[in-house]
Amino acid sequence: MAKKSFYFSVFTFFLFSVVISSCDEINERVLPRPSGKSGNLLVVIDSFYWNHKTGEAIMETFAKTQEGLPQREPLFDLIFLPHQHFAQIFKTNRNIILVEIKPNSKNKLAINSEVWSTTQLVVTITAPTDEIAAQTILKNGKVLVDYFNNKELERLQTQTNQSSNPKISSVIKKKFNLNFNIDSYYRIATDTTDFVWLKKDKMAGEHPISQGVFIYSYPYTSDSTFNVLSLTDKRNAITKQYIKGTVDSTYMQSYAEYVPNEREININGLYAKELRGLWFIKGDFMGGPYVNYTFVDEKRNRVICIDGYVFAPKFDKREFLRELEAFALSAKITD
Repeated sequence: MAKKSFYFSVFTFFLFSVVISSCDEINERVLPRPSGKSGNLLVVIDSFYWNHKTGEAIMETFAKTQEGLPQREPLFDLIFLPHQHFAQIFKTNRNIILVEIKPNSKNKLAINSEVWSTTQLVVTITAPTDEIAAQTILKNGKVLVDYFNNKELERLQTQTNQSSNPKISSVIKKKFNLNFNIDSYYRIATDTTDFVWLKKDKMAGEHPISQGVFIYSYPYTSDSTFNVLSLTDKRNAITKQYIKGTVDSTYMQSYAEYVPNEREININGLYAKELRGLWFIKGDFMGGPYVNYTFVDEKRNRVICIDGYVFAPKFDKREFLRELEAFALSAKITD
């Protein structure tokens, strides 16, 4: 009898394991793709708290102005939704903040991935009062912004990996010893010994949109290389030589009146300096934002710069620039 019970238990355990495994596989298969546009952030919170301190904290954290753009654009486009309207159709949104304020609840912040859709990021904040919820958001604001930003970059990089241009990747690898993915719509505009210029041009109705990436290198001599003025001067020298306007006498430059915003970051294990600034075509009526990443290839004792710029005079530019940021942050030095 005991033996029979043993076999029954083993069979039950095996069947249970198969069911759990199958459920996991089914869940992975049936999760839909995320909805919403890049840069959208759905905020689910009761109307009362949205119009008080918690809502103010969310606006201050996620809707403040993105640095390095020619006109005001927020870090994220916020979409407010009360809890009673948070139906299934909204749950697949790519970025969600859920705020629950209940008098007897404990203060808690949780970050979860792929709750209702693939690549989704959901931040849940629970607090006993409006004031404590607001303090929690403000205290953790930078970290939360980075989480959502990094998730957007990760999505873009995954998308690019699936449609990268092998010809361009091969050129960059051979010239700069970089593994670098960029989508197949880009073309090589200029290719010299230590410089490559990649462009993607399109029309939206009657309005032009141009995105460009150029990569260049030069010998590393000292840490002063990472000084913001040194980096800007070097960029200006490169763009004057290679990035021309509609006629040969015109060329790209950084606005001297606008010192780029600088930030130290890590690119796949490498120390790097990020600059966000504004460019214009000297002698012409063109301009826009750019983002520049500089790091050192220690093995070859050279500085490598990856620079992305946007020209889209009739459109917001945040998401165009984010796409270029994702390209640059995918770069890895090869042996």
